[in-house]
Amino acid sequence: MEKYTYKWFKGRWGISITIYGEVFEKRLFKEDCIAVRDNIYLSFSKDPLIKNELFCEEDRNAIFKALDMAAEDIVLHTQCHDGTVIQICSLQYDVCYYQEEAMVVAMLNWCSQVFGFKLENIESIFDNSSNKYVFEISAY
Repeated sequence: MEKYTYKWFKGRWGISITIYGEVFEKRLFKEDCIAVRDNIYLSFSKDPLIKNELFCEEDRNAIFKALDMAAEDIVLHTQCHDGTVIQICSLQYDVCYYQEEAMVVAMLNWCSQVFGFKLENIESIFDNSSNKYVFEISAY
């Protein structure tokens, strides 16, 4: 199980998201999964780390988006040669330290750590008028 905690504190408040996930070879994976791109698949654990944890639609969409963005890097760096399944086992965050748009950035960082590629050009600024962080991901 791979764990990554994304923290970003700048401005009046911060963001903290912890992602727990696993990587499987597609041919060995027996649960349902959805294709993100050729040879990249996504699954959400039916038995998450936290009892009764539900993965909300917004989080699912953000995780899918991040995997789609990082798909080429994942394929280049994976040890799985018959397709790679990324299974999310838990998404942990306190709503006081969370922003929906940051889930994409957190998942990109998880992928970078797990597959060993470098992330570049993720910028963040605190927008006082909207009272939230704005993320610019120009590498993808």
